[in-house]
Amino acid sequence: MFKKPKSNILLRIHFFCAFFLLTITAFAQKATIVRGRVTDEKGKEALPYVNVQFDGTSIGATSDIDGNFYLETKTSVSKLKVSYVGYRTQTVAINQGQMNEVSVKLVEGSNDLQVLEVKVAKYRNKGNPAVELIKKVIDHKDQNRKSGFKSYQYNKYEKVEFALNGISDSFRNNRFMKKVDFVFQIADTNKASGKVNLPFYLRERLSDVYYRKDPKAEKELVKGEHTTKMPETLDDAGISDYINNLYQEVDIYNNQIELVRVNFVSPLNPIAPTFYRFYIQDTSVVKGVSCVHLYFAPRNKMDLAFIGHMWVSLEDSSYAVRKIEMGVPKDINLNFVREMEIRQEFDWVETPDSVGGGKSRGLMLSKDIALMDFAVAKEGQKSIMGTKTVSFKDYQINQPIKNEVFNGLNKVIMVGEARHQDDSFWVESRHDSLNKHEQGIFKTMDSLDNSKPYRRFLWYTHLLTTGSARVGVVDLGPMMSLYSFNPVEGSRFRLGGRTNPRFSETVLLEGYAAYGMRDNRWKYFAGARFFLGGKATDRDSLTQARIWYQNDVRVPGQDLLFIQEDAFFASFRRGVNNKIFYQTMAGVEFQKLGNGITYTVGMKKLITRPSDSLIFNREVVDRTTPIPIESINSTELNLSIRYAPNEIVYQGARNRRTLRSKYPIIQAWYSYGIKDFLGGDYEYHNLRLRAKKTFYFPVAGFADVTLEGGKVFGQLPYPLLIPHRANQLYYNMVDSYNLMNFLEFVSDKYASVNVYYNMGGFLLNRIPLIRQLKWREAFTFKAVWGSLDDKNIPSKENGMLQFAKAEDGSPYTHSLEKAPYIEASVGISNIFKLLRVDYIRRLNYLNLPNVDTWGIRARIAVSF
Repeated sequence: MFKKPKSNILLRIHFFCAFFLLTITAFAQKATIVRGRVTDEKGKEALPYVNVQFDGTSIGATSDIDGNFYLETKTSVSKLKVSYVGYRTQTVAINQGQMNEVSVKLVEGSNDLQVLEVKVAKYRNKGNPAVELIKKVIDHKDQNRKSGFKSYQYNKYEKVEFALNGISDSFRNNRFMKKVDFVFQIADTNKASGKVNLPFYLRERLSDVYYRKDPKAEKELVKGEHTTKMPETLDDAGISDYINNLYQEVDIYNNQIELVRVNFVSPLNPIAPTFYRFYIQDTSVVKGVSCVHLYFAPRNKMDLAFIGHMWVSLEDSSYAVRKIEMGVPKDINLNFVREMEIRQEFDWVETPDSVGGGKSRGLMLSKDIALMDFAVAKEGQKSIMGTKTVSFKDYQINQPIKNEVFNGLNKVIMVGEARHQDDSFWVESRHDSLNKHEQGIFKTMDSLDNSKPYRRFLWYTHLLTTGSARVGVVDLGPMMSLYSFNPVEGSRFRLGGRTNPRFSETVLLEGYAAYGMRDNRWKYFAGARFFLGGKATDRDSLTQARIWYQNDVRVPGQDLLFIQEDAFFASFRRGVNNKIFYQTMAGVEFQKLGNGITYTVGMKKLITRPSDSLIFNREVVDRTTPIPIESINSTELNLSIRYAPNEIVYQGARNRRTLRSKYPIIQAWYSYGIKDFLGGDYEYHNLRLRAKKTFYFPVAGFADVTLEGGKVFGQLPYPLLIPHRANQLYYNMVDSYNLMNFLEFVSDKYASVNVYYNMGGFLLNRIPLIRQLKWREAFTFKAVWGSLDDKNIPSKENGMLQFAKAEDGSPYTHSLEKAPYIEASVGISNIFKLLRVDYIRRLNYLNLPNVDTWGIRARIAVSF
């Protein structure tokens, strides 16, 4: 029998051993890690969005807004290539298979792009191939954007996480944090910067998104929302809505991109070449597609525009964006946002076409990440890092969608028990499972809820943010109203409060008692609010009933909105401000809120009495002395409708705050005065209409425009007519006339316009030195036209109540028969990031007594 030679067997053994050793060596190859920071050698400032790449490979990254970067590979590498527009490309030697900490300082100088600049003397749009390319991209927007389809739908999973960034050893070891040291079990480290992050909030949302082109409609049906709970302190649903407002969906093909409640000029806006510089860097392959790599940056670094990189497809002449990475320049006129990064990638999606057969094919988002770093202090201090990650699946293009899907006004609708889904729903529905840090957030916050130091911290937080002190089931306050003063009451002392959710989530009781030391009168209020068919937190479809009784003073024509009338600082007022009524009011109200429309119906009984400095008299024929009137009695049936689609609100402890958005708010009020019912002395109809809309302008800020009008039908004493909204505080009230006196003008019909224009620093950003302050220009124009029917102008013939008079007997209250009342202002906002100061001029009715023709008014106005 033939036998194989031993030498052949040994050869095979040697070969196997060699192969095994090579395989083990390959798998044992250590990763090469490079972490570093890129700065400008001359200014030593961090350089964002620098291209960092392992030389000879396609493995790379870009630096963040602080110049930090992180790269890792098991490929054989020995050098790092660093390139940036306007700087010399630099190569840095690295040690393979090791952790490398590098600091790269780039020098301004010539590269290929700079050579081009030298030839044309300076940057120009004309003849610039990058500008010509971006114009092609803009021209092809409609065929590349998803809204170009007849319809589409997909399933979206969105995850937003907030973490305290830059945790130091001293922070971990302070007295408070030692008591809750278990929270650091979920701490994570940022690979690029090396900073330790402590996650504290997570929101995940699962939605079905639908779009139809004709007639145009878009709807997001939220099937599940899961958020970290903030125990009894903050409005969880309001926080979720606010976060959604910060992280608006980024469609790079839009002319404006809204983020952090600010509108940025898109690099694909038709006017983009006016505000941006564009450079072609190179060509590269993105997911197998040859693309041109563009770099873009704003001409003025303080303008609301982006800086970043864009990869544009050329293979199919579609000029479609396949990938984009962008953020904001360091010097941008934007508050509290230290870093912002947007990363998006697009892939082809192909689905069966329901019309005519075949396939529908188009580019849709496959990756969408938005990262923001929020900080009050300067660079290097602790900050809050927010990351939004969105994934997509089950795309369908040009498929029929049932009409009922688009019912309702609001774009986003919570479906059923979306905010109360159980764990099994999320296990089945998440596009990807939560990592250990994300899973730990919910457990950690639950543990904090039982921590005494943390609950003590929440108590003080609640006191600072709401002005109320939580004592068991009652919130006492507001503290700013414990003491105040005015000319009628003198020193005023007040104690009040309301129940909180510990008492009940469906019933809210509130009340106060106050006493004036000068008029020696008690004032009081008691009320109850009932949330029907749900809880106060069920804000998406809220039905409530309210009943109240109040006996207090009232300043006619004053509308303080979010400020308590008897707050201490509201006691300081200019001029004569003793025209105050005593009012007793009892009322009942029913309100239904849902899907962008709020209906309110109610009834109230009102008794108005004059104070010592405001006498009610009426003159009649054949009598030399006026007849004093003790009180004015009225009974009203009230109806109001409020149209506010896609409204973003935050429900505070005492007020519901609407955030500025592009959507209009329209309100209508109707009151019917019922004579001889519950003591009512007058029959009348009062109709008012108000519309407000915000208009955004590329780079040049925004304008709030409010139109209002109304009419009272009937013969009435002036307290039941329309006293125009005056303001005698030194605090600037947006919706009031800041140089008009209380009760100075009344009308029975009126129309008004109120324009507030904030340019966002468009002019001041271009003035050397001044622009470093990041101030923003603010302008207002307010005008109100009004008049009175003859029957409502007091005379002996009609016997109507005399208008208010000054102490010397001269007329104090007037009508607006001659001309509209007009005031205008110019101001500076964003002073110290929180203050707005206006110089206001009153433009007419200057010859009336006790008139201030100009004034300086301030306002707290915190914004991004």
